Amino acid sequence: MQNKSAIWLFTILLSLACLYQLSFSWVTSGVEEEALQEATFQLDSVLNVTPELDLASQDSVKKHYEEKYLKRNASKEVYPLLGYTYSECKEKEINLGLDLQGGMSVTLEVSIPELVVNLAGNAKDPGFKAAIDESIARQQESQEDFITLFARTYEELNPEGKLAGVFHSRDNKTLFPRESTNEEIIQILRTEAKVAIDNTEKIIRTRIDKFGVAQPTIQKQQYSGRILIELPGVKDKARVRKVLQSTANLEFWETYDNAKVSPILSDINNIVSTTLYPDAAKALEKDSTATITDETAENSDLEELLGDTSVADTADVLDTQNDLTAEQQRQLNPLYSVLSPAAYPDQATGQYRLMEGCVVGFASVADTADVNKYLNMKQTRGLIPADMRLLWGAKPTKDGVVSLYAIKITTRNGKAPLDGSVIVDAAQDFNFKGEIEVVMQMNADGATTWAKMTAANVGKPVAIVLDDAIYSAPFVQGEIPNGRSTISMGSGPRSEQLNEAEDLANILKAGALPAPAKIVDESVVGPSLGQKNIDSGFMSFLIALAVILCYMIFYYRGAGIVSDIALVANLFFLIGALASLQASLTLPGIAGIVLTIGMSVDANVLIYERIREELAIGKSVKAAIQEGYKKAYAAIIDANLTTLLTAFVLAAFGSGPIKGFATTLIIGIFTSLFSAIFITRLIFTWKLERNKEVSFSSKLTEGLFKNININFVGNRKKFYVISALLIVAGIASFATRGLNLGVDFTGGRTYTVKFEKVLAQEDVKSALGNVFIAEDGRNLSPEVKTFGAPNQLKITTNYMVDKNGQEVDALVESKLNEGLRTFGTEYSIEESRKVDPTISDDIEASAFLAIFFSLIVIFAYIIFRFRKWQYGLGALVAMFHDVIIVLSLFSIFYGILPFSLEIDQSFIAAILTVVGYSINDTVVVFDRIRENLGIRKRDEMNLVINDSLNSTLSRTLNTSVSTFVVLLTIFIFGGESIQGFVFALMIGVVVGTYSSLYIASPLVIDLGAKNLEDNKKK
Repeated sequence: MQNKSAIWLFTILLSLACLYQLSFSWVTSGVEEEALQEATFQLDSVLNVTPELDLASQDSVKKHYEEKYLKRNASKEVYPLLGYTYSECKEKEINLGLDLQGGMSVTLEVSIPELVVNLAGNAKDPGFKAAIDESIARQQESQEDFITLFARTYEELNPEGKLAGVFHSRDNKTLFPRESTNEEIIQILRTEAKVAIDNTEKIIRTRIDKFGVAQPTIQKQQYSGRILIELPGVKDKARVRKVLQSTANLEFWETYDNAKVSPILSDINNIVSTTLYPDAAKALEKDSTATITDETAENSDLEELLGDTSVADTADVLDTQNDLTAEQQRQLNPLYSVLSPAAYPDQATGQYRLMEGCVVGFASVADTADVNKYLNMKQTRGLIPADMRLLWGAKPTKDGVVSLYAIKITTRNGKAPLDGSVIVDAAQDFNFKGEIEVVMQMNADGATTWAKMTAANVGKPVAIVLDDAIYSAPFVQGEIPNGRSTISMGSGPRSEQLNEAEDLANILKAGALPAPAKIVDESVVGPSLGQKNIDSGFMSFLIALAVILCYMIFYYRGAGIVSDIALVANLFFLIGALASLQASLTLPGIAGIVLTIGMSVDANVLIYERIREELAIGKSVKAAIQEGYKKAYAAIIDANLTTLLTAFVLAAFGSGPIKGFATTLIIGIFTSLFSAIFITRLIFTWKLERNKEVSFSSKLTEGLFKNININFVGNRKKFYVISALLIVAGIASFATRGLNLGVDFTGGRTYTVKFEKVLAQEDVKSALGNVFIAEDGRNLSPEVKTFGAPNQLKITTNYMVDKNGQEVDALVESKLNEGLRTFGTEYSIEESRKVDPTISDDIEASAFLAIFFSLIVIFAYIIFRFRKWQYGLGALVAMFHDVIIVLSLFSIFYGILPFSLEIDQSFIAAILTVVGYSINDTVVVFDRIRENLGIRKRDEMNLVINDSLNSTLSRTLNTSVSTFVVLLTIFIFGGESIQGFVFALMIGVVVGTYSSLYIASPLVIDLGAKNLEDNKKK
């Protein structure tokens, strides 16, 4: 063996490099074990004082002390040999995906339409508005970017229109010169859109880095411009949504006093009653008193409501009248039935007095829509002064009550006198009393304006508004001349104050998003499910590895041990490479590792079968090994290159779990090639140099597959008919049943819910249908099916799928809980997923492109490698045949088999893997056909193909059986979350083996009989 010393040196260096990378995981696991022991000790101490703590509280306490220990030791040197701290080791350890440790995955999409509107100096231009609206509508059905659609649409609707007139203004005259052509304006918009996406990624990264998440993943998707964010260990979905989507549009406003706003609200209440309920208003004329109902009191966070006419101008609001029904009371006081006045009881007099400040009322979150409706009625808008705006607070109480504030407009243009652009720094801090606050520093211009504003409002509140929501309204104690201010977090639990302060400081410091961003894809995995995935994935891995190791020893005896050593080395190199690349190890990634193990034996099988052929004709062991490796190289390279091409296509068009699977597969191909070819050769050379015995078969396997003569070509038409029948059955099923498309392709939300007891699917479907009500009154019953255990259900709904916003997410989840609570049993949402309709369209398009390009790339490679189009077309037809049959079986059997056959992104990964496996098998056969044609130039083509198929049958079946057994092991022990994925791969192995024998190779004759049928003529 040439260059033996160099290969040994490279192997040693590679092993040391992998050992170095994996050592960080070993070190961090040690520190985390210490943290766990410390947390357990602290929990025991707490339980000694408060033994009544429930399990959930115990988990929370334990997690708190564990995180506290790790934060305390973050800068401590824990790797003395290399001088690394815990935090540095944590950054270098192998990443675990969300499905292995719990957390949240979010895909953000920057709103380019809103960016374009914000850049327009004349956004009210009719032609511009029409083009924007039409472009938004067209984008729902198009894969083109918004700027391209807008340019085309504007040209169609406004042939003579000048975009410079729309975008040029005093504020952005430098960006959009008045003399710019439409093409130049569009190019500027393109640049601004790209900058907006790039800046959003940077800002999000800044926010997440300060969010306290270990090993977050933040990456801009190359083709869509979206930003993928993975946050391991995060549980608070609402907090994440708020931090990621907030535009940080900070403003400072002067305010109205409650005493001046109260009579206005009273007038609005009366106008609404008179307008909407005239009969009730007539009854009111007979009785000079109006009421605040007991119903109102129940909805209020106040113990009692305003009731004394001598206190304020709201003299119409008196004690409840018992002789009126609840409905009459609501009609008499429609506003006050959903909005409680801001008042407090005077302990000395027992009377209620209006609160000081700018809070003018309280409402439950559910009632804010009704309050907004009453305040914005045509009849009531005129009652609100032009310089007044009513805004809701940003932080509801635990009871779901939110405050209504009144701010004062003091500028001629209606804008805030001061905004967040003047802030140069912000940080969470503590005052001298130890109270939590946010300290912010303004620039010189901001400090000047802030000094004037605070001087004019001493003793009055100034509202701090973030995205049209009041975050705080502190009273000004005195003029602030230097631009350095503090924002108190108010009352509430200290941990919540700390979170709010950190979030606000991070948002202010990171700056405003250049364009609004919305969540279009969201997945939440509970830590309990993550641990379950770890256990099931690890179990499937160990069993699959054991099966392969035993099988190779059984079939190849001593050579099997050599291949097992190479297999273990391959696994070590693969995990080390993943660690060095900081690639996240996910459940599909584990499936990729196990599949790589199963497929990596293919190279050893090819080599060993060639060696056995050489031994069978009487060559010495040394000569047979040398010739076997030489003859196997071409097939090994071709087979692995085609799989590699498929993996590259998968990585290019996939995201999330698909990309993780593809990354693992790509690395696995390289490590398995090195291990199978070089490490086994080194071991064989070492044994031969020491005259040690080398065996390639046992007594049971020595004579297998000899003297086999199956007429594959002669029977090809029978198998064409069998395939045609399967495909026709699939087409019929497509037409009648379709496919079980997941939310990846339809948009919507899915929830995996685990119940304390088993519930009937139809009962859950009916209960949720009663709460998921469409705008037209229809019950939108979700799809409900068992997922894994009998007491675990997967609920899929498109309720409010076309609506966006944090309040929509919260509403859908509240409706889900409302329906599930009717069963009176404990349950937990183990996993949730949300996909926006726009991204589902993109996923569908990328899936189609992935499959299409993989077929084209492999077709081109086969033609290039084998120099005849008949080989390429035969392989292409076989691959297409395999894909159609897998889809057909998924269509026929979904809802029948006891596991999910949902078509999602993971299924696309499976299809592309099937394509790669199928072509792998086919290429090996084609390689032998090409070799035999070069030797047997005077033999008939059908004889050459039959002999080639028979001679490679042992390799084909060995690889297929070993891979199928690995997949079957994963299917049984790998957990329900990947059963559908693995089932597709199992079908693919069977169908791929079948097509390489009975479809692809025989088609070579049928596609080119005139040129290839009889070699005797050559």
